[in-house]
Amino acid sequence: MYKRTSLRSTLTIAALSMLVACSHNHEHPGKAPETADKKPTNRLAVPPEVVANLGITFEQATRGKVGAWISVPGELYVPGTHRWNLRAPARGRLTAVALRWKTVEAGEVIAELMSPKLRQAQQDLFAAHSLQARAKEESEAAHARLAEGEAQLRAARGLASASLERLEHLRKLNKGTNTFVAKELLESQRQHAEAGRAALEAAVRRDALREAVRGKDLLRTQAQLRIDGHMDAFSILSGRTRKELLAGQEGSEAWKTLESIIVRAPAGGTVVDVPVSRGETVDEDDPLALILDPSELRFRGWLPEGDLRSLRSDATVRVELPGGIAPITTRLLGPMPVADSATRRVQVEAAVPNPGKTLPQGLSATAHIRVKESAGEEVLLPEDCIVTDGLEMIVFRRDPGDAGFVIRTPVELGLRGAGNVEVLSGVLAGDLVVQKGIYQLKRTGLGKPPKGGHFHFDGTWHPKH
Repeated sequence: MYKRTSLRSTLTIAALSMLVACSHNHEHPGKAPETADKKPTNRLAVPPEVVANLGITFEQATRGKVGAWISVPGELYVPGTHRWNLRAPARGRLTAVALRWKTVEAGEVIAELMSPKLRQAQQDLFAAHSLQARAKEESEAAHARLAEGEAQLRAARGLASASLERLEHLRKLNKGTNTFVAKELLESQRQHAEAGRAALEAAVRRDALREAVRGKDLLRTQAQLRIDGHMDAFSILSGRTRKELLAGQEGSEAWKTLESIIVRAPAGGTVVDVPVSRGETVDEDDPLALILDPSELRFRGWLPEGDLRSLRSDATVRVELPGGIAPITTRLLGPMPVADSATRRVQVEAAVPNPGKTLPQGLSATAHIRVKESAGEEVLLPEDCIVTDGLEMIVFRRDPGDAGFVIRTPVELGLRGAGNVEVLSGVLAGDLVVQKGIYQLKRTGLGKPPKGGHFHFDGTWHPKH
């Protein structure tokens, strides 16, 4: 297989050489072939078949800052905010459980089980309703007695008020020293005293009834709270919402007829682990399933403690992934307040967006953390777009006027960092340069200027003066 690949590459390079050498023969049929072949050029023809055979790819030059970077090996993982370990809410027998690798939505049933604890919870709820009904009756009866006591108090106070008016009237008449009136005055005073005493007793009884009403209302409220508490516990245990449990007409609510407990997915994700099987008996708090949502990942790596001082929160991080996946630019979280006392390393993390959910947990990665920034912006290229040819550093820049040609271009380089390098001359921001296939183009040996001259930017060759 290797020999076939090498042969194909050799033939492709040979074909490329012939394409470049013969490119002018058809344009100038009147000129001697020797003269056309000897004309120097730094342009190499790369028709579609050559691009396909050599696997040539292009990368666009950008403009930015390089600075100093620290490389940290590590891995991607799903943070706790996107990880759910579902457990059995009670001891019971599983009647259904989701399959591994199933994609689920929020609220979807993951497992179902039969459990005696469900029956006990129903009995507790029935008892709470019975207690609440009795407390309600007693409270309503206490309110009725209080209403009667209020009525009696109003009557007693009315009688006392009437007796007081009669007493005042008789006192005015008594100024004439009438013996008959004096007797009536004494009787009126006695009646007024008895009416006042009756009003006072009615007020005392009313206050006692009012206190009894407060006690009965408190018991009624406590009974309702007990129902609410049992209903919340029943909702958590059964896996149903309060609205689902109360569905139906009064006296035939759904909670009274439930037969099983269900466990729902708290959010959308993928079931990645199911350590139990249908028909198996599980204990309370036993793990049932692990759900991960990889829409947001974290990079996690460790740095020597000596590099801690150079890190700053929110620093730019460039995460490189295997398999030709495009690098992801993000920000540093931390550094984390976690250190390994044995290895003397500190933990660093960075959020890695994964909207397509194509990146899996556990994928190896390398994070380049920028600890220092260059003073000004320069043209930037990936390091693998540049190759050494003798004493020159060169790139193969696509001809902006003809996409079927690339131009062998010497470049002057500056700082390097995080897989990028500053290009001080030879390439402009926006230029497309060869990335994959650059070594095959170099091996052709085409595009080098002959001794005693140089190429201009437009590709024309001029001898030295």
